[in-house]
Amino acid sequence: MLRVGKNTRRAGLIAASVLGAGAAMLLVAMAVVPLLVPAAELRRVAAHALAGSTGQKVEILGEPSIRLLPSPRVVLGKVSFPLPAGQSLDAENVVTRLDLLQLLAGRVVVNDVIVEHPTLVLTGEGMAPALGIAPVLAATDRPELRIVDGTIAWRSSSGLTRELVSGITASLDRVLDRAGIAVAVQFDWREQPVNATLFIDDITAFMAGTPAPMRATVGTDGARARFHGRAALGKAPTMDGAVTADADSLRDLFDWAGMEAPTRSGFGPFSLASRLKLEQGEVALTEASLDLDGNRGDGGLLVKVSGPRPLIQGTFAADRITLAPYGTMRLTGGDRQGWDRGPLNLSALGACDLDLRLSAARVDVGDTALSTVAASAVLSGGRLVLAIGEAHGWGGLLRASLTLAPTAPDPAAIARRPSGAELQLEAEANEVELARALDDIGGFRRIEGTGTFQVDVTGAGRSIQDIATNLQGSAVLTAANGYLNGFDVAQLLQRIERRPLSAGSDWRGGRTAFADLNGRIAISDGVGTVEELAMRGPRAQIEMTGSLSIAQRSLDLAGHAALPAAKGAKTGAIDLPFSVRGPWNEPSIMADPLSLIERSGAALPLLEAVKARAAAGAERAMDGAAAPTDDRQQAPAN
Repeated sequence: MLRVGKNTRRAGLIAASVLGAGAAMLLVAMAVVPLLVPAAELRRVAAHALAGSTGQKVEILGEPSIRLLPSPRVVLGKVSFPLPAGQSLDAENVVTRLDLLQLLAGRVVVNDVIVEHPTLVLTGEGMAPALGIAPVLAATDRPELRIVDGTIAWRSSSGLTRELVSGITASLDRVLDRAGIAVAVQFDWREQPVNATLFIDDITAFMAGTPAPMRATVGTDGARARFHGRAALGKAPTMDGAVTADADSLRDLFDWAGMEAPTRSGFGPFSLASRLKLEQGEVALTEASLDLDGNRGDGGLLVKVSGPRPLIQGTFAADRITLAPYGTMRLTGGDRQGWDRGPLNLSALGACDLDLRLSAARVDVGDTALSTVAASAVLSGGRLVLAIGEAHGWGGLLRASLTLAPTAPDPAAIARRPSGAELQLEAEANEVELARALDDIGGFRRIEGTGTFQVDVTGAGRSIQDIATNLQGSAVLTAANGYLNGFDVAQLLQRIERRPLSAGSDWRGGRTAFADLNGRIAISDGVGTVEELAMRGPRAQIEMTGSLSIAQRSLDLAGHAALPAAKGAKTGAIDLPFSVRGPWNEPSIMADPLSLIERSGAALPLLEAVKARAAAGAERAMDGAAAPTDDRQQAPAN
């Protein structure tokens, strides 16, 4: 059993007496407070404190009241803050909490102001609220401010109101002996909670334009940004410090912000660490380290917002970049048997201007790996130029320039589909492995060897298929020491020499070696006309003319295959006409039937008989046509 001594009981009685006396005195003080300060003065001071803490004029619409428990306060009820036409700000209730000790001394000092359920309504084009916040921040003698469950809405000209931001809970506290401020804000935007904090150590210097220590954070589910440095407001904002930002998915952040990502896939995990400097409307990120989808680069960015469109300039260097997260870069469809028919939409190119320089030790584009890449991307007025100044790929050296720009929209179709694109491509590949290069570019797998090709084409359309249909330009190809896959010319010509009629079927199969190959094609409306196509090898030579349809990916060529006579052979050289028709992946190669018959000893008499019969028939036909004329000339006149 716990025993309490006399001294302990005496101390407890004294403490209870003191507390009771204090409570009684407090009750008495609260009872006489209304006598010390008139209610009208309390309401006036409360309204003045509200105006000072918000920076706005105040109209009290409710009936103010004074409450002393649990702490002294003045409840103003519903209030309105007059704003320019088109905007309104109302609060369902406003409470000003008073300093009790000052109140007992007959002075009214407001500790803080609580604005409950305020609603800011904006209308028309202007979305910036006309709130006088600057004086509130600059004055160090203003009471602290609390906002509970606020809302920002937009009202259309028809009167329809749409909620933009809801659940706003905010606080503005004076810190560091009231020299600085601490602001904390929480709200819901597009069904996502957002948290933000701001700390400024010297608010007076900050507002006057003198840099002061500042820390700021903003974050939502899966995305965060932080700044630590010095900043000033003054006539023009300035910032200088360290900034970090990261997101679990940059694409999700774009979607949440109502922005469209540049590609259909990719833009996942993102992080940025840099030094930030804001001055004269320009944001410079130096010593920047950027990581996007596992691609890490170091460099810097400069963002200018003073022109008609934001301008982003930057230089980055990376060890390795993979474009796999952003989807296939091929121009063909999923089956690789035709051009991609998906719609092109370059409307995002008008959002900003861009000038980026990139160098990378390695860039992976699908199955293609490029090394020592020096590239640039320049976007101006919606026109994008992607250039590879130099890169090593397919075993050779590459240079390329691709220009993309949205086509002028069709007013009748703009609501149903995107406007499409204009394209210009200039590319040159020197000493590359043609099998890999041509397969990666257009799915063409017929030529092996080391070669050089140059392409200069232009086109426009709503899809890659449309662009291929009206393509204009030229292409030049030279190659050495390779193979033409699909048929063996020498073997077929030798077979024809032995049994000509047995070679009249499809020639597909095998391959033909060549020492050099030269081709030159002129392109008009998606059709390439072969100006020169000659292949010379150790066992056979081929020359071809005709056309190829780039849009349909088909061939219509005619040529001659020649097999030189072997030394000491009794027969001379073999020269055989042939044709190549059909899709360029699997064309049908056929020898000229008449030439085969002429080479066949068994079929030649039949061919001669047919020719003789045809000639005799033609002669009789001519004789029959001439006889009536002779009869009429010899007939006697009546």
